[in-house]
Amino acid sequence: MDTLVFGLDGGEWDVIDPMIENGELPNLASLQADGISGPLESITPPVSPPAWNSIQTGTNPGKHGIFDFSKFDEEYVRRSVNTSDRQATPFWRVMNDEGVTTGLFKIPFTYPPDEVSGFMVTGFPTPSQVNDFAKPESIAESVGPADDLFEDWSYQQAGDYDAFKQNLIEVANRQTELFLDLLTEYDTDLAMTVYDGSDRIQHFFWKYFDEAHPRFEPDSRLAGAIEQYYRVVDKGLGRILETIDSPCDVIIISDHGFGPLSHDISIDEWLEDEGFLTRQTVDDPQEQLTDVVALTVEKGWNAVRKANLAEQVKSILPSSWFDFGKQLQDDAHRDIKWNQTQTFFGTLSGQALFVNLEDRFVNGTVSSEEYERVVGEVRESLQSMRHPETGEYLIEEVVRSDKEFEGWALDDAPDLIVRSKPEYTIKGGRSESLLQSSAQNGHDRSGDHRTDGIFVASGPSFSGGTYQGASVLDIAPTLLYLQRCPVPSSIDGNVIDEIFTDEARSERNLEYTDEYGRTNTEKRRWNADEEQELEDRLSDMGYLG
Repeated sequence: MDTLVFGLDGGEWDVIDPMIENGELPNLASLQADGISGPLESITPPVSPPAWNSIQTGTNPGKHGIFDFSKFDEEYVRRSVNTSDRQATPFWRVMNDEGVTTGLFKIPFTYPPDEVSGFMVTGFPTPSQVNDFAKPESIAESVGPADDLFEDWSYQQAGDYDAFKQNLIEVANRQTELFLDLLTEYDTDLAMTVYDGSDRIQHFFWKYFDEAHPRFEPDSRLAGAIEQYYRVVDKGLGRILETIDSPCDVIIISDHGFGPLSHDISIDEWLEDEGFLTRQTVDDPQEQLTDVVALTVEKGWNAVRKANLAEQVKSILPSSWFDFGKQLQDDAHRDIKWNQTQTFFGTLSGQALFVNLEDRFVNGTVSSEEYERVVGEVRESLQSMRHPETGEYLIEEVVRSDKEFEGWALDDAPDLIVRSKPEYTIKGGRSESLLQSSAQNGHDRSGDHRTDGIFVASGPSFSGGTYQGASVLDIAPTLLYLQRCPVPSSIDGNVIDEIFTDEARSERNLEYTDEYGRTNTEKRRWNADEEQELEDRLSDMGYLG
């Protein structure tokens, strides 16, 4: 192996630095000491779907086309996305075309898998019931089932955080074992794996780590959970490094960073009060009945799933019953009066708003001539939002997608992306007040994403010290340059030339190719069961609020 890329989803220097000082992360500390490191700027917004796709392709979301975990069709129906929605070329395809073999394990947003020269085991989101999550397909038997590759969210739902933490650690340890087995079986030129439990544990355990958090709990039995997970991952990194015989270049990356979260901003309440959104009144008899039925259906299906009886129940119920229940549960926007709405919120993960354009949605109310006015009014309104008690502004910036991004996939983009102040995030749905203590499934959610992640490059090709200018867009072109492959001219990122030694630069020529541009892959649509499973998981993770 020439190159190891080691991903830590949500990796954060504020966690790593003190742990290195205390000698708790010896392998990461050694790589940092011998190499070059610094922050890694994420994409807008700093969330996994667009960030990991930008890492893979070197392009902005306006080209790769992934802005969130899901997208809305013209009838306001949300559909989860997968790699067949990606419209740009990942770095491993270029490498394989140039004769460079790649081993890819649990990289987010790689299902369905590509045909690769080497091996691939897909990362989240991968449905649990599929058996085509690996290439070559024979790997699935030794690695599977797919469900065992990921955490069990039922522990978080139940509020059993001891079990949730332990499950995340078990999944990480199993990932190390499986990856080591594949590295032994397949001697690839480049190998990459991503540990995603760091994102999950920081979302729900941050208040046990951060003394400055308003809900800090220093004496909790869960104190030290985040550090424990990082130690487990560092130990796994050490074991992987031990298997590498020859000098190897190692790159450590994250898709975004992490920090404290204290409050959810109820964006739908704001939009309604400001006249941009209209919903059914809470005392509407039909709406109340629908909510009661939806809640009953949701509780019923949760009980069925926990008892592992879902398939048996589906086999005796008419399909129309299941479809009706799915519609009630999944349609988070069911109480919106579309013909009286100008703007609506997407999902918590996307942190974005859509203008209800006549040319885009079946019940659109905003003409193309009115678009600029509506966008301007919404931006001005959001930027005026203040904390009801302290008077501080809650929104840092409202970004227009057509100004932030460029490319052939802009038609799928939301219209506005909201950057809230640190410690706040915007959330949809009904609420009794503008601000609520941040929570998910009725349990505290105390950590959230930050723009700056982590970057370390260590090995014979890299110099030492610190570097401040790296972006997720730069990872793909830098890896291609490292492996002496041409860089697609359609890529938006740059080769991080400054991190290489003079000798490494003298051995390489920076070449570009026009061969790779927009990709049009055969669409792999989720079936009803897969869509339901992904919907449940994303809801459990809090990304659909």
